[in-house]
Amino acid sequence: MATALRYKKLYQDRISSEGEGRKQRYPVAAVKEFKAFRNQRSTKRRGAGRKKKAGTKATGTQAKGAAGGPSLLTLSSISQQTGISYPTLQRYVRLFGDRIPHEGEGRKRRYHPDSVAVFRELRAESKPGRKPKAAPAAKSPARKKRKTRAAAKPAAAAPKLLTLTAIGQQTGISGPTLQRYLKLFGDRIPYEGEGRKRRYHPEAVAVFREIRSRSKRGRKPKAKVAAAAKTPVRRKRKARAARARRQAAPTAAGSVEARLAALEAQVSLVLQKLDQPITITLNR
Repeated sequence: MATALRYKKLYQDRISSEGEGRKQRYPVAAVKEFKAFRNQRSTKRRGAGRKKKAGTKATGTQAKGAAGGPSLLTLSSISQQTGISYPTLQRYVRLFGDRIPHEGEGRKRRYHPDSVAVFRELRAESKPGRKPKAAPAAKSPARKKRKTRAAAKPAAAAPKLLTLTAIGQQTGISGPTLQRYLKLFGDRIPYEGEGRKRRYHPEAVAVFREIRSRSKRGRKPKAKVAAAAKTPVRRKRKARAARARRQAAPTAAGSVEARLAALEAQVSLVLQKLDQPITITLNR
């Protein structure tokens, strides 16, 4: 994608397309044009590389022939001969560069064959280095004694703090009641933190129980309410209501009989009127 965009910038006038910007589209024939651009660029790069490589080889041959001395070594070849790692060789060059015979500077620095013996000598004189993993450092007796003493001394465990939920499970007090005790007697309850992170010391359980024992507020249990409902006063009220109903019963029966008698009288009047003859007068 990046190469195609580069070709688009370089050869915009040679590529057939339609539209502008993001709406620019290319016909199928443009594929061959892009391939042609890539082939031209790759041919140029290969030719330049061959010329450069040939020139470098010739220059190197001339320099070697002009010098006429022994071939110089790189740090990589010295590392293969001595078995010393490349970073270690670089450290030796930085610390003991005056003892190592070499030519050139920077990346073009090369070392005489005599420098191999110098590097080996420096490696023999050098003591620092990591110990192999197969042979770990033995633990000293003093360190073992310290660990043994630390294991023998039991660490003083910090008291475990409690939440309101845990206190409610231990004391049997509901959550809203515990929160009300906190609002009223917060100065008497030991705790740490604030808000949702507030936690209570184990001694707070006894404080909550003491507050609950002194508190008289609260709803009575259902069993006690039912027992308290059956009082002598309530019994007297029930007896009076029953007596009033018994007294009102005859009166209610009499009133019904009177209504029936009135209805019968009205029905008899209607029947009497129906028995009388009816006179009809027709006007011609």
